[in-house]
Amino acid sequence: MPFMWRQRAYCAPVPSSFASQQPKGLGGEAGVRKPLLRSNSESLSVFSQIPDGLLGHTTSVTMGNSDIFFLPKPSNLLKIALPAFVFMPNLTIFTRAFPFYAHTSA
Repeated sequence: MPFMWRQRAYCAPVPSSFASQQPKGLGGEAGVRKPLLRSNSESLSVFSQIPDGLLGHTTSVTMGNSDIFFLPKPSNLLKIALPAFVFMPNLTIFTRAFPFYAHTSA
């Protein structure tokens, strides 16, 4: 039974974005040719669409010398910290009357 590539668009090979960058000769850099076709599932990967070197050293294993290891963007903080402050109950209004309510008669 044939595999029928045309009926299975999710797994059909698609033209690679590197195909237009191929030199017209037989080989590319150091005689290695880049693929003309790529998997369709590769289109879901962000890094397959971005040229190498565009992200700099962020995709490398080692990091540069820095004392700040995690510094979130303010837009990321808005999703987490802002709802926590908005929906948190105001507990300060009960602090003055706490001794009255905390007293229990035996």
